[in-house]
Amino acid sequence: MTAVSANIQRISAARDLDVRVADGCHKWMRSFTAALLLVLLGGILLSAAPFFGARALFDDMPLESWRRVGGAATFTLEPPANGATGPTLVGKGPIERNGFLVSPRELGDFRLAVDVRIGSSEDLNGEKMNSGIQVRSRDIGGAIGGLQIEIDPSQRRWSGGIYDERGRGWLSSLRENDAGRAAFQLGAWNRYEVECIGPRIRTRINGVSCAEWYDGVVAGLLAFQVHGGPACEVAFRSPMLEELGRHAWQSVPNDVTATDEGCVWSSTIPANARGFRVRVAGPAQLAILAGDGACLAEITVPPLAVADAARPRSCEALWVDLEGAVLLDGALERRWNWKSQPMRVRVLGKSCVAEGAEVLQPTARTVPSDPR
Repeated sequence: MTAVSANIQRISAARDLDVRVADGCHKWMRSFTAALLLVLLGGILLSAAPFFGARALFDDMPLESWRRVGGAATFTLEPPANGATGPTLVGKGPIERNGFLVSPRELGDFRLAVDVRIGSSEDLNGEKMNSGIQVRSRDIGGAIGGLQIEIDPSQRRWSGGIYDERGRGWLSSLRENDAGRAAFQLGAWNRYEVECIGPRIRTRINGVSCAEWYDGVVAGLLAFQVHGGPACEVAFRSPMLEELGRHAWQSVPNDVTATDEGCVWSSTIPANARGFRVRVAGPAQLAILAGDGACLAEITVPPLAVADAARPRSCEALWVDLEGAVLLDGALERRWNWKSQPMRVRVLGKSCVAEGAEVLQPTARTVPSDPR
């Protein structure tokens, strides 16, 4: 091979290498660009429609159909700004007592996503302020009572916790949830996600799980709160709502037989049920059974003081996807993980009376479920 031929081959090989390197770089850049676009597009889609079937809250329920209850807070709906996908509801005080902007109708099962920021130009972090989002709530004569998803920028940091406004007080705090307490960012927008399905209420802030509670109240009003007291300013940006249907309590008959010694109530639980409740007067034992008769749980209803011995007590067993809780007079008795679907409940006691047994069942579904 001549020197000229050798040089020509080296030049050709180098040119081929350059082409392969350039082609590889182009492919890598194309892949990187496509991945980046997917990430950005995913973020946009998440912001615009966080749930399958979600709709802009104030498109579905226009602001003029909402009403103010309680303290005379001001609520204004500002148009989208700074890249937001929807309008921002701004509530301001100061007011002497809690004020609420209340939905025109009740909601059953739903998911809500909204960006929340609390604070003002005088108090950027809002650490002396407080607010909340009411779910499954009710008008109790000039005030709103019911479950509240907390907005708490104080040093306690219980944002995302579940509080019963004008009722039982704290139901699910963040006392033992360090990750949940750290999720809320002071002076910044925070993504709140609230899911109410059947008896279960779950909350997340910025993707972090904060609180979970099971409750027998399965429908009610939605409301935004401005807390009474010192100046409070809170903003709710781009709220999106997905309605998932409803559950309702339905009475069930007592099919106890004469041979069922010591049993005062026995009822079948339908396969699609997500709860059972009964009023019991006197000391009793509730046995929750699987379809094969195996005992899934035993719940003791202790006697009351002599003066209240005849007063019926509410006992509720509530679950979703075989996880749930037992409430006695609305207070948490214990949490449960069922091994299988409850199919029967029996109330046992020599001197007790049981009445008003009901099961919780889905009654309607308004939109398809999320296929993801």
